Amino acid sequence: MRERCLLSLLAVLILSLASTIPGDEKHGMSADLSLRGEIVDLACYIGHGAKGPEHQKCAVKCAEMGQPLGLLSTDGKLYILVADHQDPSAFLKARKLAGEQVEMTGEPAEKDGVAALTVHAVKK
Repeated sequence: MRERCLLSLLAVLILSLASTIPGDEKHGMSADLSLRGEIVDLACYIGHGAKGPEHQKCAVKCAEMGQPLGLLSTDGKLYILVADHQDPSAFLKARKLAGEQVEMTGEPAEKDGVAALTVHAVKK
């Protein structure tokens, strides 16, 4: 009887440790998503809906100043753009394309109703 309890406890411990391994779907790691849309500066887009070709110069200026950026996808969903900690080069490229229509690939995440995309690739 005591051996069964120890085996059960060991099994629970192994399962709980296995669920914390990086890359586990339960902990936010998911497959990349490819999206099309406009890179918007969030200060102007959220503040007063500014976007499109007439706002591009301002979007570039805001991006250069370090304002946060988002991708307004063609289906109307807004993603906050974040840099990949291992390789931020795609995010830095995205900053230079503020106000442009792009195709972007990245890892989506959502927390408390806020959607984000870790940028892995971007092209015009």
